[in-house]
Amino acid sequence: MSTERIASGDGVVFTDVCKIYPDGTRAVDMLNLDIRRGELVSLIGPSGCGKTTTLKMINRLEEPTSGSIVVGGEDVRSSDAVALRRRIGYVVQEIALFPHLTVAENINVVPELLGWSAAKMRSRADELLEMAGLAPERYRYRLPDQLSGGQKQRIGVLRALAADPQVILMDEPFGALDPISRETLQNELVSLQKNLRKTIVFVTHDIDEAIRISDRIAILRKGRVEQIGTPEEIQTAPGNDFIRNLIGEDRLSQMSPDDSVGMLLEEPWAVAAPSESASAVLERMEENDREFIHVVDPKRGVWLGAALLGRVRRAAVAGKSVVESLSRDRKLYLEDAVLRDVAEMLADRDISIPVLDSGERLLGVITSAGLARLAMNRLRGNRTARAAGEKKEGTR
Repeated sequence: MSTERIASGDGVVFTDVCKIYPDGTRAVDMLNLDIRRGELVSLIGPSGCGKTTTLKMINRLEEPTSGSIVVGGEDVRSSDAVALRRRIGYVVQEIALFPHLTVAENINVVPELLGWSAAKMRSRADELLEMAGLAPERYRYRLPDQLSGGQKQRIGVLRALAADPQVILMDEPFGALDPISRETLQNELVSLQKNLRKTIVFVTHDIDEAIRISDRIAILRKGRVEQIGTPEEIQTAPGNDFIRNLIGEDRLSQMSPDDSVGMLLEEPWAVAAPSESASAVLERMEENDREFIHVVDPKRGVWLGAALLGRVRRAAVAGKSVVESLSRDRKLYLEDAVLRDVAEMLADRDISIPVLDSGERLLGVITSAGLARLAMNRLRGNRTARAAGEKKEGTR
């Protein structure tokens, strides 16, 4: 996922934040954390580390004892708590949809409180249902007891998005689901975030989940940030033994051909729209010395194909659109692709492999350079693990 640097004032900023309960328990201790606008940051750590308390202080379900929390440039304590919560999305593990309301009505709880018109609310519910792959004509009038657990969780996420908040808080939202539903919703969140670019603070106890979905991961311990970095940085350069133990020694030293490809996802260098002329796309490719570019429907995020340089040149000479140059023979689906598939695809041709969700939306790409970096990082992990083992043996 993208880690583009954006002004911190547009995101969520904690400065010297403490939370001390009346019994003296210090849940959060001088916490400093800068969450940038448009990125997904996961908070992870052992039980009692302060991750859920940190999350709840953003929308003032918990009040900080001291320090400041700034959302979108404004200190949260200067806002009315109810008004603040209506402009911050919130998703929890137990969704608790209103049983007497339809799916559309559940989605529009906050828009109705904000006074939206009936037409606007219906349009918004249908838009979000389509975005989540749920046909509006089939689901808008269903009641919660007519939905599966995974569908209820989807509706909970859509409800948090309904009023178009810039900041969304998610407290272990997929924790109660079965493994298959959980992975499906993780993939869907990645896809939604790629298109919407909300500022998401996500609490989890599952390091695999954090690695799969996050732009950055903040590891908390005793109410403080122990380390923050991209999933790759956390895995390849853990700051201390506590973090090494949290993410697992095996993760640092092992790589299996059956591992998920999620760890290799990166942003494509650029994408083209199907409406662009081949000549315009060719100019961009030549300026950036690129052999290929992915073409994506800008409205739905659906991958239409890869345009290779030679084909784009021929289409440009003929005065055609870039869509006339597309190839769709190489692609992977995140839900079932493994590293072995990547190695086989890259063995005979060094191209960028698109990785799609079940709705054909582009989640990211995998390159031979990315695969090589992963292999080198795992080799370094092996050396580190061996050196640590030798050190332990030497002290016995």
